[in-house]
Parts: sequence; structure tokens; C-alpha cells
Amino acid sequence: MICIKFKFRTKLYAAYSLIVIFLLICFSVFMRVHIFNQIEEETTYNDLQLGIKISENFDTYVEKMDDITKKLISNTSLQSILKKNTSPNYQSGYEMLKDNREIAPIIANAITLTTFSFLNVYLYNQNGSYKYVYYQDKSNFDLIMRNAEYIDKLNDRQLVIFPNNNYSEDYKEDATISFMRPIFDIRANMYGYVELQSDYSKLDDICDINNIGDVVLMNDDGHIIYPSTRIDERIRSILLENVPSCGSGVFRDDNGNIYFYCVSDYSELITYIRYPINVIHSSLNLLQRITIIFFACVTTVSILMVFIFTKMLVRPLQNLHDSILHVTYEDMGLTINNTVNNEIVALKDAFQSILDDLKMTAEREIASNKAEAHARLSALQAQIAPHFIHNVLYSISISAQEERMEDVVSMSKQLSDMLRYTVNSNAHMVRMEDEMKCVSNYLSLQGKYYEDFLKYEVRFHKEAGDLIIPRLCILPFVENAIQHAFENMKPPYQIIVIGEVRGDRWLVQVIDNGNGFTEDKIKEIQCKLTESTLYTEFEKKSDNNEPGMCGMGIVNSVLRLKILFGDQFIFTISNNLSENGATIQLEGPIVI
Repeated sequence: MICIKFKFRTKLYAAYSLIVIFLLICFSVFMRVHIFNQIEEETTYNDLQLGIKISENFDTYVEKMDDITKKLISNTSLQSILKKNTSPNYQSGYEMLKDNREIAPIIANAITLTTFSFLNVYLYNQNGSYKYVYYQDKSNFDLIMRNAEYIDKLNDRQLVIFPNNNYSEDYKEDATISFMRPIFDIRANMYGYVELQSDYSKLDDICDINNIGDVVLMNDDGHIIYPSTRIDERIRSILLENVPSCGSGVFRDDNGNIYFYCVSDYSELITYIRYPINVIHSSLNLLQRITIIFFACVTTVSILMVFIFTKMLVRPLQNLHDSILHVTYEDMGLTINNTVNNEIVALKDAFQSILDDLKMTAEREIASNKAEAHARLSALQAQIAPHFIHNVLYSISISAQEERMEDVVSMSKQLSDMLRYTVNSNAHMVRMEDEMKCVSNYLSLQGKYYEDFLKYEVRFHKEAGDLIIPRLCILPFVENAIQHAFENMKPPYQIIVIGEVRGDRWLVQVIDNGNGFTEDKIKEIQCKLTESTLYTEFEKKSDNNEPGMCGMGIVNSVLRLKILFGDQFIFTISNNLSENGATIQLEGPIVI
């Protein structure tokens, strides 16, 4: 097996080149997926909106032409003239000339108020024997009346739109489009027909899209309204295969054409716009080609820059390598006079200096944090609840008034011992026996206040008495039980404090018969005891509304022990199974 070894410079050049190529590929994919697709979607949307706009403009054109027909068919004078001309006793000559003179201003007024001043208007009586021509005589009346579908629409009083273009039988030279309606009075009596005729100049303006595509107007029967010239039969067959009933949309054929369609709301004609795909996407294709050329140039320049950069980066190392290879025993003690090598050595020395400074800074920070934590603990230990002192002094005053001097002396001594014990900032570690004595004094003073309602017991094994534990590590948990465990409960209240040794560890239990802890409260306490709150919790208040003994609640007391013993300290909180109340258990290593 042949193992090919590459130089560091080659590996570096290859890695940088692959990164550059990968980034360019990712960017090109992003351009294709997001930018180009978005441009394509916007182009499609704009062309679809163009089809809708053409359809709306054609509807406006039809609606204006229809308004003229409606004005004419609702004119009572025209109805009377057509009714008279339908009569077999009608006399031609002078009477017809008189009627024509009455009709001319009516039609002129209906037309001149619009933008369609050059329109051909035709009036026919019901049997077609009478005809009035306004402007030019190019009527499509006979062609319309040959179509049974158009006759049905006229009988239903609907507008008939008839194109006379290359698809008509009698088409000659000029294409025209006719709009025809029947004339009825309010009693549904039919008198004849009115036909408005226009050339295709207006439709050419409506459907003009600058020769970049083809516009086709078609009714739902497949009759081509626009353009007036014949279109490719292959395209017409595609349109006939895709006749929508409503709305707008897009479809493609197999010849690389894209079609946008829209069904008008007023005339119900279908507007098609056909584009070759290469025409509609010409700007997008140009942008893609420019992007490809740009990426090719950027890739070439980037790889060239990577080549130069790797050469400049590796050259000092190569010079250092060559200098080391030329060192012999004779010139081993000489200094290599090479500025580039000196820069590499200076870089190494600067980095080593930074590491040394960082190490010193970290050590100073650790020492500062320890001193700060020690100061916080000292401040916390020096506190004592004012409410507790008030209760004790009140109990002493009551005993003095009742002349129970032994109780006065006993409580005063116990309070003095407690104050001396709590404010002694020099002794951070004490014997368990001393801590238990402080707890016993506290419970005794509380017992004087609660009288017979409070029952307590403090006991510890003989071998546990000399164990060294943190000062005031048990008292906060006993105080918490006094303040919170017996709320809304009937006496007697009971608290048991037990200290013992198990192997190489000490264990303290505080048991009460109070309310216990809810599951939510236990989860809350455990959540606060996470490592992230190890230092920040000391800045917050205690669990209680007012600071407890030493100003520490359960959480701060546990965090203090965790600081001292780390992971070797175990804290457990649970509700008693066989009876009311809860048990708090502290377990730590024996300190020698």
C-alpha cells in the first residue's frame, strides 16, 4: 500500500481552497433557491396580473359599449318609431325621412357623451324590414341572426358580442366587433334590435404588450374574439384544451410556451397571454449567466489569494525549519540572526507571557472570590432575627414580673451564650457538641415563649460530639421549622434534632411534626440548589420575609455547606411517611 505524504503547505492550500469552494457553492445554491426562484415567482405573478389587467380593461370597454345600447333600447321615442315601422300600414317616403331625422340626434347624443365617437349604429325593427344606419353600413346583423345561440341570447335579453374577423364566414377586409341587444318596453313587448359596431383599434390598444407575447381573447365556446387575424391552429387547439370556467392561472405546453389566463367577470370572456419561456425569463437567464461568471472570477481570485496567503504563512516556518537543520554542534550556542525566525520566537514568547498573565489573573480572581464569599458568610453569621430577640426579652420581662428569677437567670444566660456563639467570627469550624448546645439553647428559649405547646429533643452520639462541623450549620434548619412548619396547626409542636456518625461521615437530622413540604416547594428548593446559583443566591434575601437566625434560609444554608464541602456534602428534604411533618438531613465528610 502506497502512502502519499503531503507537505503542510499543500494541505493548508487544499483546505483553504475547499472551504472557499464550499462557501461559494452554498452561496450559489442560496441564490438559486431563494433569489432566482423569488424573481421567477415575481415575474410569473406580474405577468398574471397583466392578464387580469387586460381582462379588466376589456370588461370596461364592453361595459361602456353596453351602456350605449342600454341607453338606446330604453329610449321611448325609438321604441315608438320601431313600433310604427313594424306596422304593415306604415307609409314610406316622407314619414320614414321624418323618423330618421328624429333617430339621428338620439343616437348622436348617446355616442358623443362617450369616448367612442366613431361608431356604427344600426336599428332594426322586429321583422327586419326597417333599418336605420348611423355612420357606415357594415352591419353584422345578418350573420348574428343566422346563429341560433345568438338568437337565444337575444330572446333572453342578453348582450351579444360578435366579432367579424378572419374566423367569420363573410369576412372581407376590415375586422369589426358588434354589440347587439333586443329592444323591449316595460311590458316586455319587443320592437326590434340595436347594433353597435366598432373596429379593432380599441382592442389593439387594450391588448398591446409591446410584441413580447401574444394576447388572445376567446369566449367559452372557443370563438376567437382577438386578434382579428388567424393564429396558429396548434396554439388554438392548446387553448381549446385549456378552457377554464373561472378565475385565473398559469399552464405550459410542450413547445416551451407559458400561458397566463383570466376569466372576466362582466363579459365572461377568457384572456390568454402566451410567452415563450426564454423570452419571459430572459432577464433571469442574463442574471444567472452574470452570476456564474462572477462566481468563476471570485473562485479564481480566492484560490489565487489562498495560494499567496499560504505561501506567506508557511515561509517563516520553512525558514525556521531550514535554520534548525543547519545547526551543528560547533554553532549550537550561536544566535540565529533571522528577523523572520525572531518573529516566530517572539510570537511564542508573547503567547507564553499571555498564558502566565492569565494564570496569575485567574489565581487572583479565585482568591478574591474566596475572600468575598468569606466576608459574606461572616456578615450572615453576625445577624440574628430581631423578632426572636423581641420574643426572648418579652418572655424574660414576664418572668421577672412574676418573680420567677430562676427562669430569668436561665433565659438570660442562654441568650448570652447564643449571642456569644453567633457573633464569634473567628471560629468558623466548631465541635458538634457546641453546635448542638446552641440549638438546645435556642429551642429552650422558644419553649419558654410557646410554653407547653412546644416539645423538643436534642441528642447526639457520644463519638459525634467531638466532630468538627461548620458553625451555625444546624441552627438555620431548626429555626426554619419553628417559623414555618407549624403554621395553622394545633399544638403540641415537636422538633427532634439528631446527630450521629456513619463510617467516615457525619449525619444530622431535623425532624418536625408540622405541615411538611408541598411537591412544588421541594422542586423549587432543589432547582435553586443548582450549581449556577452557588454564588448568586447569597446576594438574595432569605426564604423568609424577615431574616432568620444568621439571616439564612434553607437554600443559603445548603449553599454555604456546598461551598465548604463541595460534592461530598449531601442534602435531603422529604416528608415523613408514617406521620405528619418533614425531615431535613445533612450529611458531610468528617474533617480531621
